Amino acid sequence: MVKIRFLGAANEVGRSGFVVDDGEKILLDYGVKLTPKGIEYPLPVTDNLAAVVISHAHLDHTGQLPHLFTRSNTMIYMTPPTLDLSKMLWFDTLKIAGLEAMDASFSKEEIHAVEQFTFAVNYGRKLKVGENTSIELFDAGHIAGSAITKVTSPRDKTVVYTGDIRLDDTRLQTGAVLPAGGCDALLIESTYGDREHPDRKETEKKFVADVQDTIDKGGTALVSSFAVGRSAEMIDILNEYNINADIYLDGMCQKAARIYLNYPKFIRNHSFLKKSLDRALWVKNISMRKAALKKPSVIVTTSGMLQGGPVYAYLPEIYKDENSTLFLTGFQVKETPGQILMETGKINLNGIVVKPKMKVEKYDFSSHAGKSELLKIIGKISPKKVVLVHGDSEVMKKLLKTLKSEGFDAVAPNIGDELVV
Repeated sequence: MVKIRFLGAANEVGRSGFVVDDGEKILLDYGVKLTPKGIEYPLPVTDNLAAVVISHAHLDHTGQLPHLFTRSNTMIYMTPPTLDLSKMLWFDTLKIAGLEAMDASFSKEEIHAVEQFTFAVNYGRKLKVGENTSIELFDAGHIAGSAITKVTSPRDKTVVYTGDIRLDDTRLQTGAVLPAGGCDALLIESTYGDREHPDRKETEKKFVADVQDTIDKGGTALVSSFAVGRSAEMIDILNEYNINADIYLDGMCQKAARIYLNYPKFIRNHSFLKKSLDRALWVKNISMRKAALKKPSVIVTTSGMLQGGPVYAYLPEIYKDENSTLFLTGFQVKETPGQILMETGKINLNGIVVKPKMKVEKYDFSSHAGKSELLKIIGKISPKKVVLVHGDSEVMKKLLKTLKSEGFDAVAPNIGDELVV
């Protein structure tokens, strides 16, 4: 009998955290949820853990991990790129907390402790954790180093956790490698569980055409991207299609790109990515930002949901320009500035809510599985029970209905619930 407790990401996107307990307790992810009102945390871990396994570096899966080390030390398992990318994001969290006079839930000492207690694991290696539990990681196809986790408990019960997953190949990642042999419970993300993604090649072509149109009109093409993965992908696309303008890379995108370049085995077509990044102009100071705005240019920067970052160094300069365009390239969580801008046409700049004259365009470059991919993943893994996590409640309801109509034993727990399998 295995118990699974849901500390977060249950009928919501964000703050992932799940405890698998068959006598030995394994924590899968421990993230945060960033909202306009502040940070929401997963439920606290009250048990002594045998191990922690991290699926990938995004803060909604790792953001609260260092906090665990304020009270105890636990062995952690993740891929090498995930450790480097996570450290980058944790130190950035401390930097932002300092700038905004906020209390972070951890310090540099806890980050160093996480690094000290982390065992870097490559895909396909079965490891014993605790006394009688084993784990194995598989490529999840989401970002560099992202992993599906298969947990085999002391009583030979198996729990598979997808983390964030993409089955189809994307520009920088090959599609997920699924574990064989079935499982007792499959914890699967459901971010896009009610819809499909458009054809990616067609999306690329439309994006590039719109960027070039902005340049031809004499405007600035401001590409708002997630630092990890998406920003490098945008640079890669812009280079392949030979955009006729200077392409600038600003903010934490640069650190993430350097980490990506350090792990060629985790990147699809690494050599072309390197060429693309070499072509880009890496913004080093304020004068380079000013130079980028003096002529028609493409600027790739953070943050992907307009929650902060260098994008706000550029928006006040271009929002009145009808020839300029803001390009949103990722999922916009409810109540984030990006989602509010898309819904209302307004954004807060320097404390003043304005209605921009620049164009605002959104493109689906998601590295999450769409509905048909999720159904294919579930069919291939063939679990005894499907457990939906990491999705808006309305999306989960629709996917749950589909799964039950196809004969699957499926549930969508709430935060604090405990499931026995």
